[in-house]
Amino acid sequence: MRILKWAIGLCLALLLTGCFGENYDFSPPTVSLVDPNNISEETELAKANVKWDYDKKYNKKTDDINSLAQKQEPIKLKSGQQVDFLIEDGHFDPDGISIVLSKNQQKIDLDVKNEQTFSVPKEKGEYLIEVNLNSDKGKAQYVGEIIIQ
Repeated sequence: MRILKWAIGLCLALLLTGCFGENYDFSPPTVSLVDPNNISEETELAKANVKWDYDKKYNKKTDDINSLAQKQEPIKLKSGQQVDFLIEDGHFDPDGISIVLSKNQQKIDLDVKNEQTFSVPKEKGEYLIEVNLNSDKGKAQYVGEIIIQ
C-alpha cells in the first residue's frame, strides 16, 4: 500500500511539473521585411514607439523616428516591388496593421495585402518606412530606411 501511494504521488508530481514548464512570450513582436525574390534576406525594423498595455516594462518612446530610421541599415528594393513582412514572436492578436512611407515630408499610405505583403511605389529614392501594429496587447511602431532603385 505504501508503494502504491508513493507511485501515485510521483505520477501526480510529474504531471503537474509538465503544466508549469510552458513559457509564454508576451513582449511586443519583431517586424522584418523580406524580399520575396530572395527569402534568405530578412531585415528587422527598429522598435520606435511602443505602448504595450499588457506589460508596461516594454513601453518605449522615441521623439525623433527619422533619426532612428536613418541609423538602420538601408533596405534596397526595386521600383514597384512587392515586399513581404513578418511579425514574429510574442502572443497577441493583431487588430490592424498600417504601413507608411515618408519622403521630404510627404507621406504615402501603402495597401497591406493579406496582412503580410505590400508594394513599394515606382518613384525611386530614399524613404523612411513606418509599420504600425495595433493588437489586443497594445500598440507598437517600427521604423527603417528603404532605398527604392
